[in-house]
Amino acid sequence: MLTLFKTYLKINKTMTPKNILKLTSDEKRKFLDSFDHVFSDIDGVVWNMSHNIEGSADGYKELRQAGKHLTFITNNSVRAEELCIQKLRKNNIEIEADNVMHPAKSIVEYLNSIKFEGLIYVLASEEFKNVLRRAGYKILDGPNVIVKESFTEAMAHVVDRQPVKAVVIDFDFNLSFLKIMKANFYLRQPDCLLIGGATDFLLPVSKDLSVMGPGPFVKMLEQISRKKMLTFGKPGKALAEVLMQRCHIPTPDRVLMIGDMLEQDVRFATSCGFQSMLVLSGGCSYEELMTETDTNLIPNYYAQSVADFVEFMKDLNKCNV
Repeated sequence: MLTLFKTYLKINKTMTPKNILKLTSDEKRKFLDSFDHVFSDIDGVVWNMSHNIEGSADGYKELRQAGKHLTFITNNSVRAEELCIQKLRKNNIEIEADNVMHPAKSIVEYLNSIKFEGLIYVLASEEFKNVLRRAGYKILDGPNVIVKESFTEAMAHVVDRQPVKAVVIDFDFNLSFLKIMKANFYLRQPDCLLIGGATDFLLPVSKDLSVMGPGPFVKMLEQISRKKMLTFGKPGKALAEVLMQRCHIPTPDRVLMIGDMLEQDVRFATSCGFQSMLVLSGGCSYEELMTETDTNLIPNYYAQSVADFVEFMKDLNKCNV
């Protein structure tokens, strides 16, 4: 019994995330030297819905000065990429479009890589659909109608002969039962791909409020179609493959993933072999972090916010003097 208890304590200790500011000097140096590239979430990390997160830009500046390459990864394809980049720069974070990734963009890169040809049925926002259109893909959407409670009338909007070769689902503010039925109708074809973007079940608005995300509908479509979905939002492995290729990263363990959500960000890092750091500036509290028992959702490190890297580097530089 004593041996089992000691084993439990040892396992529990290895699963406890470390506060980056409480690391020893040697641990800080080892941590900083252990990664070359930083993948960072945006919402809840750089800003929240109502305000910018104080000091986040200074934290990223310290990472860049330490020689780290930075790529922002968001599950939000509703916001236009141009607006996202403008907002980052307004927040004193200089970034180029090549270093910003969102589901619509990663899906386009995948479709380009397989030389996809054919019609795509899309359940997503108008901005998401515009990304596909600008890339030259032919899309089909709708029906955007309200029907009488009649299966006959409903089927008239669902069943057609359109040669759809892929169904893409993301955040659709006007999602309806008819659209889900139509998507499943196309997915009956063996060669029709099922592709997903954002899979968030909850979207944090503030520390005290979260609203429902597209995740339940994405999961439902995967289950009823009985098709394995290629997921190009966090925590999808298909997204990781796109990122590793476009960033020319040889091994995943040289990546630090920074995010504020256990399910999307930490699971993404764990399943893809990245190191992980959770920040408590967004959708996860300290209490939630410390009571999490799923090892796939426990990060290697945590911090109050990205701004902690300012103090982290200051302490490390003092030790080097």
